[in-house]
Amino acid sequence: MIEPIQLRVLLVDDEPSYVKVVALGLREEYGMDVLVASSGQEAIDLLQSEKDGFDVVVLDYLMPGLTGLDVLRWMNRFGVETPALMLTAAGSETTAVESMKLGAYDYCRKEETDIQHLANLIRASHERHLFRVTSVLEEERTREITLNKEATDKVNDVINAITPALNSAFANIAVDLEMNQEQLFAGLPASEQSRLKQLFLNMQKEVLRIEAGVRGLLAIYKLLYARYPESTEIERIRTEFEERANSET
Repeated sequence: MIEPIQLRVLLVDDEPSYVKVVALGLREEYGMDVLVASSGQEAIDLLQSEKDGFDVVVLDYLMPGLTGLDVLRWMNRFGVETPALMLTAAGSETTAVESMKLGAYDYCRKEETDIQHLANLIRASHERHLFRVTSVLEEERTREITLNKEATDKVNDVINAITPALNSAFANIAVDLEMNQEQLFAGLPASEQSRLKQLFLNMQKEVLRIEAGVRGLLAIYKLLYARYPESTEIERIRTEFEERANSET
């Protein structure tokens, strides 16, 4: 059986007696790690300074100085995505609605606080937040896959357009070298013919090396943009290049 994770909760309220009862209940009955802030400003300071952060923030609406809504506005402004619950007073439905608009996951009537109910709200808010984060990540992953596919298709189109032209160019060079060497040799002394033949052979070898290198680069690019750069396939391309490049040496 998987043990539930220990939630780290920031409880923000300026009433010591209320905080003592609620924090004790959440710790002892539900195993939560509860840190207490007695004002909105202290809550902001803790949200900024705590390295491990919090799983849920429970905010009292009405506090001296910064209210719970002020803290929510600050969280929105600075992109603090910790899920928040608002503690409201009787008859403050408007506050509850406003807090939800500002991103609070839920609210709880403070004078009717039941530890079990509050613990359930905290856990539910945490789970909803995790689901929301997972959904956003999945959407980003789907978008990335779509963009990568589009990029892959475009690269494949370019490669398919380049490859025939390169093949034709290399073939033309090889044919020109072979067909024109006899005309160039005519009338030359034997010693010069020997030197020119060696020059043509060297040029043909270099053309083969260039052709093998270009083919290898195109194959590597295709692998990388297709997002499956398997090491065995890359090694095969390398071996093929080396064999072609050295075949005439």
